[in-house]
Amino acid sequence: MRKRVADLINICSDGLYEREEIVAVSLLSAIAGQPVFLYGLPGTAKSLIARRLSKVFKDTSHFEYLMQNFSTPEDVFGPVSIQELKKDNYVRKTDGYLPAADFAFLDEIWKSSPAILNTLLTIINERIYRNNGKAEKVPLKALIAASNEIPPPNQGLEALYDRFVMRIVVDPMHERENFERLLDGGPVPIDVVVPDRLQFSHAEWERIPDEIYKVGISREVFAIINSIRVSIDEFNRDNPETAVYVSDRRWQRIAFILKASALLCDRTEVIPVDTFILRHCLWTLEENREQIDGIVVRAVKQFGCANHEKLNSWLLDHTGIENDVFDTFFYPEDVYDTTEISGKQYFPITSPEIEKDPNGHSPVKIKVRFYVPVEKMGTYDPFTPVDENGDLQLRLECNFNGTRLCEVKIQEKLLKSGWDYPIKSNSYVEWFEATLPVKFKRGAQKNVSPGVRYAFEDACKRSLMALEEITSNTVHYVDAQRKLNETPFVPVEKREMLLDSFEAFLKDLENHRLNAEHLLEKVQSHAVPESGNC
Repeated sequence: MRKRVADLINICSDGLYEREEIVAVSLLSAIAGQPVFLYGLPGTAKSLIARRLSKVFKDTSHFEYLMQNFSTPEDVFGPVSIQELKKDNYVRKTDGYLPAADFAFLDEIWKSSPAILNTLLTIINERIYRNNGKAEKVPLKALIAASNEIPPPNQGLEALYDRFVMRIVVDPMHERENFERLLDGGPVPIDVVVPDRLQFSHAEWERIPDEIYKVGISREVFAIINSIRVSIDEFNRDNPETAVYVSDRRWQRIAFILKASALLCDRTEVIPVDTFILRHCLWTLEENREQIDGIVVRAVKQFGCANHEKLNSWLLDHTGIENDVFDTFFYPEDVYDTTEISGKQYFPITSPEIEKDPNGHSPVKIKVRFYVPVEKMGTYDPFTPVDENGDLQLRLECNFNGTRLCEVKIQEKLLKSGWDYPIKSNSYVEWFEATLPVKFKRGAQKNVSPGVRYAFEDACKRSLMALEEITSNTVHYVDAQRKLNETPFVPVEKREMLLDSFEAFLKDLENHRLNAEHLLEKVQSHAVPESGNC
């Protein structure tokens, strides 16, 4: 089926430069029986694409109409039968009009009257047209609508717009080479010849939905979709004027299209590469189209690879082990040496050598020993230290200045006389910064019993084995995805982007493995204390 669909896309996009993806996703929607909205400026081949796609189906009756403000239901659904009107029956002659068509293209759809658009809603929803009170089955396989504008607000068109699950932007050509080929080439034919072996018969088309419903959705795709929903909610909170609304019904039909994509690629499961199609399904306004595109791409790249949930769970557990290892085996902060004086804890501090000249002619070098309250560390208030007896050292003034480094100021009288000289001045002539006495530096090893070490070693080994299992499963998953990544509904650059994200995820797993091995080595290399030292 994938080869068949790829051939159909090549035929229908022949000569339509930079339109391959538009043709592909439009064909996907048509095969899935979902309406398509082509949004773009005039002259970008929207109607040509619709006409060509109608050739994909066998024995189709094609209806096409350019909507106007003055369009009437007769223009779309057929004229009223004069003969039946004479019998008091309001019956339309629908042959050659939309209710009898297999394939329809409605250009400038939003310019039509409410009477036409409301009837369209019933046709799209139920594939039924009510003619003179009787429900006539509509053979419509695909409806493609086009416009260079989105439906205006407050016109009651939200329900109809919501039915167009596939919303495809058709821009003018960007590549210079393609533009020059267009100018230098001949006219692009409207019709294309599709071989019978590639066309879908009516019976085959009717069987396809049953096959689509059998297709499953992978866990990775569910993770991508849930991430997109969360991101859309966040976007709506920040941008209420351009908010995106995706109804539950719309999500259900989007899932149907994703399943159709998988089926047409000969798969039984929707995989991450299929979710790039959501770029065409979720935007509502020109102002939020690029944001939606970015949300989808980020979600696919972030959650497209298998085992994201398992890795997050592993990271949570391993981080707990890592924190416990560092708390148990190493000092997380500097441990200071303290002394208790009168029931309070103090840091013992000895000043560097300072000159003291009590006689005015024979200076000597001294060191001052004092004690700083532990409770003052990190504060901003100046305070007076004490001596070993708890008496205030009035010739010193200290301040931590909000840090763990103590600034000490020395009074002039201490340098010129001594501790016994009467205090008469508050003039401080010298100062220094005192580093607190560290008993154990941050990161230093603690003494840990052998039993504790062996328990942590076992925990690290089990964590590493769990990660290796995740990595092995991921490698097999990525290898399988490389083979399944071919799809005609997603451009090559997006498919390659997904494969690159797989490689990035594998590199992350490798980095986690190296970190886990390093943690194990830390535990194994930790010195076991001698007996009696714990």
